[in-house]
Amino acid sequence: MLLPAIWMSAIVYAAEITLLSIGFTLTYLTAKIPNFAHGTYAGFGIYTVFTLTRILGISPYIGFPIAFFIGGGVSILVYVIVIQVLSRMGGGTIVLTIATLGIQIFLTAALLIYAFWIRTIYKTYTVGFMLKENDFQLFDMPGIFTVAVSICVVTVIALHYMLTRTKTGIAMRATAEDPELSSVLGIDINRIQIYSWFLTGGLAALAGAMIPLWFSSTPTTGSAMITSIMAASLIGGFENVYGAIIGGIAIGFSEILLTFGLQQTLGMWVGEYRPLIPMIFLVAVLLIEPAGLQAAYEKIMASKTGRRFLSTIGWKMEG
Repeated sequence: MLLPAIWMSAIVYAAEITLLSIGFTLTYLTAKIPNFAHGTYAGFGIYTVFTLTRILGISPYIGFPIAFFIGGGVSILVYVIVIQVLSRMGGGTIVLTIATLGIQIFLTAALLIYAFWIRTIYKTYTVGFMLKENDFQLFDMPGIFTVAVSICVVTVIALHYMLTRTKTGIAMRATAEDPELSSVLGIDINRIQIYSWFLTGGLAALAGAMIPLWFSSTPTTGSAMITSIMAASLIGGFENVYGAIIGGIAIGFSEILLTFGLQQTLGMWVGEYRPLIPMIFLVAVLLIEPAGLQAAYEKIMASKTGRRFLSTIGWKMEG
């Protein structure tokens, strides 16, 4: 292999977390709530490719676009049936946030029931499975490595183009800035919300579809990733999509590489505590800079020393 397996694991995981954190941040920007059910959408991607591969004998990669639309559909249902209804009833941020916790429990239970049903009917393992044997090889490396990186890069570029060059993207940004003013200006807020929830759910399920090709998967894999997703979004700043990209890469690499380094130093038992790494990042960011990288950058720009340093390294500044 051209790269050590641990580095490929870190890169693949970082690509998945980046897609998930982008979606989480987009939801927060448009709906102004942290969607705790966001990670569970990845579970639908996981079991979409599982069903196509193990039950129907189809390549898992064919399941990627299918997973995207299934995840988007589930996300729209969550918005229309729960979030929109509670909002019309006067539910505030706290009520809606608690509702997403309930949705997360419900969706995870649905995945568990589906996994149990598949196991009963088809007599196959549906928990703790991997689909590595269904992957292809490219340049002496697993195909998912190239595919995951490519999907992540293309998504970032396409998202940037959409947000800056298309009417829908500009409407999404306007809605995120000021929903009431956007409505006055003629923007259909409900349509933008539905589109945003479809996009975020689709990205989450797409990230989930990639997971079994490298990592062991269960019905709770997606929901268990919510801490990593939130840590990545928080590092970048909940109101900065581009920051979510940086946060996703940082959390993805650190979670894999730090765990591996600690296992080499202290023993394999450290692997059981891997979920603590994003939790530590969460606490650290909340204590040091709750608003993430964007706020840190603004503080640097506001200080003479910071502006002088940025000017020294060639950073272009306005004014």
